[in-house]
Amino acid sequence: MDITAKTIVLTGASSGFGRNLLDKLVNYPGTKIIAVARNVADIPGYEGKVSSFACDLSKKEEIDRLFDFVTEKFGLIDIFIANAGFAYYEKMDTADWQHIQNIFDLNVISPLYSLQKIAMQKRRHPVSFVLLASAGGLIALPGFTLYTSSKFALNGFAEAYKYECDKNLKFSIVYPIAARTNFFKRSADNTPIPFPTQSVDAVTNSIIKAIKMGKRKVYPSKLFRYAYPVLRAFPSLIALFQRKQSKDFHKWLNAKNNM
Repeated sequence: MDITAKTIVLTGASSGFGRNLLDKLVNYPGTKIIAVARNVADIPGYEGKVSSFACDLSKKEEIDRLFDFVTEKFGLIDIFIANAGFAYYEKMDTADWQHIQNIFDLNVISPLYSLQKIAMQKRRHPVSFVLLASAGGLIALPGFTLYTSSKFALNGFAEAYKYECDKNLKFSIVYPIAARTNFFKRSADNTPIPFPTQSVDAVTNSIIKAIKMGKRKVYPSKLFRYAYPVLRAFPSLIALFQRKQSKDFHKWLNAKNNM
């Protein structure tokens, strides 16, 4: 899909992948971008090309309000990038229903509900929907138990949805590995960043390429893309990686408990 002159909704636009994407998408002529985040104070307007929209995407009524705003002001959405999400880095040792629901509401239910809303649009021309998953949705990460389970849910959805997706809806799911953004800082203090890492630009460039080419699965890291089939063929290698992450997690946990 040509990005020029498209109406784009970008969630999680205030930082990380979202902010980097925003800075690139505004360079396409004629784009109208709705930059969505809880806090939009630091999102630039780019001379009227960007409309900031503050809302809590973990709530159905807030997503409905977003779609109503876009429909009334801009008409149909051409590209929707579901980037918003967060992680906990923690030990699962207490019963807390709301804690679990919070992460699944934003990471899973919100993008899937948004996709349903997009699919309901009556249109003849293609629409692109990009879903940010994670390599952690393919290989579980100790310490990120709830986060990886939410991303595994997105991967499972994508595997089934490909058989029912309308031909005019170009659905892409992205599996980035760790990048050095504030994402890990927000998950907990001094969170160890899983190896290997990649640049934010590598991820956002892959997302833009996926939109242009209509790619269904996107692996921004070439290392992970080619290593993952090998890891699946030799599960013991995944176990070695997970044991290393487990050691880092318990080291972090001990340091936290001794503070």
